[in-house]
Amino acid sequence: MMANRRIILVLAACGIFMSGCTQYWYQEGVSHKQCLKDREDCFRELQKRTDFKNAGNYEFEFMTQCMREKGYELVTEKELPMDVKRTEPETSLHWRTKGLAGTLKRP
Repeated sequence: MMANRRIILVLAACGIFMSGCTQYWYQEGVSHKQCLKDREDCFRELQKRTDFKNAGNYEFEFMTQCMREKGYELVTEKELPMDVKRTEPETSLHWRTKGLAGTLKRP
């Protein structure tokens, strides 16, 4: 009974910790469409260098470096302007993947 309570408390704490921690690649003034393209370009370069059989730190670090070289910064959702489009992280690839955020076309 006590072990079950501990498990529930640990899971609840993890849920609270993970909520609101999503990070997004963002660069002020860059459209959401361009942001998607830039991430795809980085991923294409990564595919030349790994087979993803044991995806780990290298893939994460490569994507981080590539996006930073393109001028993006990692920001939390709270730091994003209200008028940007957000794309949630693709967690099926790796738990440390990041979302994307970019401006919408103005009429």
